[in-house]
Amino acid sequence: MEKPPKPTLFLLFVMQLTGFVIILLLVAAVASVVVNATGPRRDDPLSYTTGKAIFVIVLLNAGIAAWTEHKAGDALEALSKMTQASIYVVRDGAEVNIDVPLVVRGDIVV
Repeated sequence: MEKPPKPTLFLLFVMQLTGFVIILLLVAAVASVVVNATGPRRDDPLSYTTGKAIFVIVLLNAGIAAWTEHKAGDALEALSKMTQASIYVVRDGAEVNIDVPLVVRGDIVV
């Protein structure tokens, strides 16, 4: 059985941005910028600080989470390579220990 392809770092980053709380934070950032852009202090660059800060923190959080998940996938893959499963089968009248991917039709699993 073939393993599915490993997701790319960019795909993991995008997946981090699809959570409910993250979407709420992005909506809050956009709302903050829109409210400040239409308010009496629209010419003051500091009035946009809250929206920008929320946006930057959300992107930073998504980047760190994607990187961590990517590295965890690498570690899991390395661990699975170290622990190759093997079984005993009866092949041609003799009991032998083989790796699971080498089992063929006609082998009797013991």
